[in-house]
Amino acid sequence: MQDNKTIGLWGIVFTITGFVVGVSIFILPAQLIDIAGPAVLLAYAVAGAMAVVTCFATAQIGTLMPAEGGTFIAISRLLSPFWGFLAVWVLLCAVILVNAFVGYGFADYIVYFFPSLNKTIAAAGVVLFFGIVNIFGSRLVVKFQTAMVVIFLIMLSIFILTGLPKFEISNMKPFMPNGLGSVFQAAALGYFSFAGFISLLEFGGEIKNPAKNVPIGLAISFIIVLSSYGGVSLVLSGIETGQAFARMTTPVLEVAQTFFPAWLITALVISILAAAATTINGLILGYSRDILVIAEAKIFPAILAKKSGKYKTPHYAIITYTLLSVAAILTGSDIEEYALVAVLGLLLQQLFIAVSLFRIPNVMQDAFNNAEFKLNPVLLKVVAILLFVISACFIYMMVSSNLKFGFIIIGVFVVGILVHTGSILLWNKNNEIN
Repeated sequence: MQDNKTIGLWGIVFTITGFVVGVSIFILPAQLIDIAGPAVLLAYAVAGAMAVVTCFATAQIGTLMPAEGGTFIAISRLLSPFWGFLAVWVLLCAVILVNAFVGYGFADYIVYFFPSLNKTIAAAGVVLFFGIVNIFGSRLVVKFQTAMVVIFLIMLSIFILTGLPKFEISNMKPFMPNGLGSVFQAAALGYFSFAGFISLLEFGGEIKNPAKNVPIGLAISFIIVLSSYGGVSLVLSGIETGQAFARMTTPVLEVAQTFFPAWLITALVISILAAAATTINGLILGYSRDILVIAEAKIFPAILAKKSGKYKTPHYAIITYTLLSVAAILTGSDIEEYALVAVLGLLLQQLFIAVSLFRIPNVMQDAFNNAEFKLNPVLLKVVAILLFVISACFIYMMVSSNLKFGFIIIGVFVVGILVHTGSILLWNKNNEIN
């Protein structure tokens, strides 16, 4: 039998780094500079500090309960299967939209090489491609991920190192042109860049030696991610562009064109495509496992719980997640709203994770006491409370600024409750007949 634990330390690092950084690093820092000015560096420091809380929570749950579809497993065990399903239901709706969003991000850059290419077809095509790759096993997925992450990290490093000589300290003044409030607004948006760390829970069952590799892998990934966002933000803040970044479609690319030779611009575009692809690849790897475990719990159709005999991958779950992502792309909806609704879903997941984390010492006392990796009980509860407060505050900020998002999330919850209730009734009815 093929060993299902195929992801080692560097597999974690490359998978998480690719998922978290992705294409957003080529767009988001510039948007945050328009909000906070050069104080974007302070905003990322604040966002990074908040992300440490997420990493601690992920490390504790990921080492204590390493499993495919770890969010459902953890919340079901620490709260109840009902809340586990609802959390994952909202999460799946969110990450399907994330995949559509990133697919369109990939399409925005692939037209650099193929100007006449239809963007919708390009977005759907890249998602379908990595859906097929994922069917052939997590070992192959990690190989693709490693190659693509190396490519875009090299180009990010070149961009930062060649951009620093163009840096002018005078462009950093005033440091905080829009006040302290703008820094926290940018920090809130910057924090969304770090939401992907918690995705590690979804493929925890495929990680070798999780007690050692999960915390170390998260720590290395965090350092790479924070350095990448900080470095890009520093270069963009210190270079005179002559116009606001808000008027740029591809800010990093447009700034790079002022000091990169033409051949290096082509390499940069390739690296941006690789960055987008790593996020799509990581999404399919992680969240198809949620479909798998919900099917194993007899809430989704049983066929989605089946695994490939040869590759040991949940091929039907992968196909389902991939096709749902393609369907989202084909709707042609407002992609910016995709991103905002997706962020709400990810934040709601963190609320459930926070409550679950808080309950670990009481519900899993023996397992926690004997765990190879464990947080101090006081620190664990502080982390849980901070994660809950941070997530709740961001949700409040988003919903209060646009009530439509609140109604969308309520609608998703209602549909989820109906699906859960219907599946339980159907299962009970089939048992009575049998």
